[in-house]
Amino acid sequence: MITIDYCGYHTHNPDRDTILRPSGTTSYLFLLILSPMTFYFPNKSTVSAKPGACILYSPGNHQHYQADNEFFNSYVHFFCDHEIIKQYNIKQNTIFYPDNTEELNWLLKKIYQEYINKFSKAAQMTDLYIHQLLILLHRGQLRETIPNEQRQNIYPELLSLREQMLASCEQPWTVEKMCKILNIGKSQLYKYYDLFFHSTPKEELIQARLQKAKYLMKNDAVTIKQAAYDSGFNNICHFNRIFKSQCGCTPGDYREEGT
Repeated sequence: MITIDYCGYHTHNPDRDTILRPSGTTSYLFLLILSPMTFYFPNKSTVSAKPGACILYSPGNHQHYQADNEFFNSYVHFFCDHEIIKQYNIKQNTIFYPDNTEELNWLLKKIYQEYINKFSKAAQMTDLYIHQLLILLHRGQLRETIPNEQRQNIYPELLSLREQMLASCEQPWTVEKMCKILNIGKSQLYKYYDLFFHSTPKEELIQARLQKAKYLMKNDAVTIKQAAYDSGFNNICHFNRIFKSQCGCTPGDYREEGT
């Protein structure tokens, strides 16, 4: 279980305050920077960090940073197995700029509330929150590699359209329809979809339709054919083929097994 050593939410220190821990701490430190700060690293390099920047210090690593003026941040010191951090593939001991800092700050607030108030099952809740924090860092870090102009322009629109498609997967979605809504070409759609979601619209649509069909087939009052049509498959033979290919059994076998 991940455990908290210490944490702070919207912490204010004296202006231009300096943190210097040459040997670091025995715990991990995740720091969300909320005012301009300068970070100093053992290789003599310095980095000016803007609000929204993050750093995850590993245990025993040199920590040295100073507020340019106001000292304002949120943070959490926590203990966990190194393998847990490794599986999320998060940068350590370096400044980075994820694109979901509002969500991260909200989680730090929830962690702080659990830590301070000692609610019932607080240890279990903070463990879940920090896992969620690590997942968000992983996702935000992946999107950090996408040029800022693309994130600001096409990403919000494509994300919204993707959510609509997956929520109403039974509708007749086509690449042409998506391109028309976004006012981009097919090659651009495939490029951005792979860049942001590491998949294609068709692959995700098929998976969403299969999941819906599985759910509908749990109701004995719904026939397999009806479940297929209500999930967006207009050809029962095609549905049977796709289902067996993706799920390893026929729809009939799936229903009989009651899985």
